[in-house]
Amino acid sequence: MLELRLESKAYDRSLLGPLTIKIEPGQRLALIGPSGCGKTTLLNILSGLDSDYIGVRYVQRDDLLIAYMFQEPRLLPWRTVAQNLVLAGVSPDAVDSALSEVGLHDVAGLYPRQLSLGMARRVALARALAIKPDLLLLDEPLVSLDPQMASQLRQLLKKLLAERPWLSMVLVSHDPVDARELADSWLSLDFKNERVLLPSEEKTASAG
Repeated sequence: MLELRLESKAYDRSLLGPLTIKIEPGQRLALIGPSGCGKTTLLNILSGLDSDYIGVRYVQRDDLLIAYMFQEPRLLPWRTVAQNLVLAGVSPDAVDSALSEVGLHDVAGLYPRQLSLGMARRVALARALAIKPDLLLLDEPLVSLDPQMASQLRQLLKKLLAERPWLSMVLVSHDPVDARELADSWLSLDFKNERVLLPSEEKTASAG
């Protein structure tokens, strides 16, 4: 589906590489490691948003659909929840069902400022799934949530992924619990990323 052969990614210092990542249909990969080790940077490269690196990114199909759920929900503040979804491609008639799928039943007419962070993240998830992507990229979807809300959203993600076995996912997280619950393979990054190994059949991998 998508392959990245990264030789190097640097800012004022070398941050990532060399590494190779192959994402297959239905694969769920977690990128884990401490803050600042390059997880989000790698996610941006995989998405195609960051092209300032040395290496090659192969996309198997021209019509590959990638949805990106950013750490910040990035909802347009001057639009209602329903309008945000419609702008992402949800038909007006499908707004209520899209919101119900993520556990929100009565927020269509609210503005983002009226939502809690957990609710806004659920709206962002509904928006990401609305385009029926082949690959879902999640950047720290549970960060800054209280433990109960994080657990609820984690279980929701687990349910939605189970209902879409064809959907590939790459998850960025600093929490190994997220990887264990949501992914079938891990890529562990640290601050010594001269070489990074991608797990194949194994559940965990180490970097360094």
